[in-house]
Amino acid sequence: MASISVGTIKKVKEKVDKVLSLLSVDHKANVSAKEGRIVVSIDSSDKALLIGYRGENLFALRYVLALVCREDLPEDTSLTIDVGGYLKDKEKRIEGMVDAAIKKVKETGMEEMLPPMNPYERMLAHQRAAEVSGVTSYSEGVGTERRIFITKGTAK
Repeated sequence: MASISVGTIKKVKEKVDKVLSLLSVDHKANVSAKEGRIVVSIDSSDKALLIGYRGENLFALRYVLALVCREDLPEDTSLTIDVGGYLKDKEKRIEGMVDAAIKKVKETGMEEMLPPMNPYERMLAHQRAAEVSGVTSYSEGVGTERRIFITKGTAK
């Protein structure tokens, strides 16, 4: 895991501020390093605009900022962007959904299918399922219809 310097954090903050200013968005950005990744927390009166429908704008903003900051980031360092705690709330909702599915699978022995999710959400769901013994998860489908299934058993 690459070390993230204070200088890197300052450069990322400057670029985040520049991009959001170009978008004419009033904001307050906090940039920190956590477990080998850069975490950008943004508070803004324009939260709805920055987040968009089901987080689409937020994921697009993350993509743009990752490109803009690419040369400043140490190798293997990811960039996480959260606006108004949206990602934290989403993580909690996904954990709750996975936990409910796991409970049903353990009670009934029947496989549970989760609703379609984007790649980030699927990653969170798979991670949550992997934390529980006696169940496993897998994905099926293509594009926006890709779904996660939780089933009894262990990973192969």
